[in-house]
Amino acid sequence: MRFFLSLSATLVLAATGCTSPAAPDAGLEAAQAAMTDLLAAAQAATDVESITEVAWYDAGNLHKYINGMAPQFTDAGFVLLAHTEWRDKESAGPGYVEVDLYDMASPEGAALVFDEPDAANSLPLPGGVKAYAGDATIEFRVGRYYAKLTARRDPAGQQTLLRDLAAALAETATIATEPAPVGRKGG
Repeated sequence: MRFFLSLSATLVLAATGCTSPAAPDAGLEAAQAAMTDLLAAAQAATDVESITEVAWYDAGNLHKYINGMAPQFTDAGFVLLAHTEWRDKESAGPGYVEVDLYDMASPEGAALVFDEPDAANSLPLPGGVKAYAGDATIEFRVGRYYAKLTARRDPAGQQTLLRDLAAALAETATIATEPAPVGRKGG
């Protein structure tokens, strides 16, 4: 399955014009595989469908997506960005949620691009994650990941979907970033 996901992601890179380094980078491949798994788990936990393929951005092309903000991210240790758009399977309207998942290499890197919100704008998510909730966005960090979800075309009508996706992504990222249990030796 992981081979299929990696192959799919590679095809998406070629189709979207997002490039990866000339020589395969094991670090980028591992980050992409982990992020693909996180997105798939969040999608499976909600009733959403993809309306776009995942677009991948690395340090070499991040400026094409977040032009003036790219240095803030690259200086903080940015590794990879996965950008996709999802909508509720039952929705007939034009609204959707844009999901941006950034791998910032470390919890410290994620903290450099996102501070915990003040109480007035805080939204508690699974795993003790504190998110910033605006009118059309939810942002949070878990471990090495920073996520920004944005409701588009119908922000008021997408609030439930926005919160459900944020909760699912926070939960899957929390589980993925928890340290592995230490087993007992002997018996």
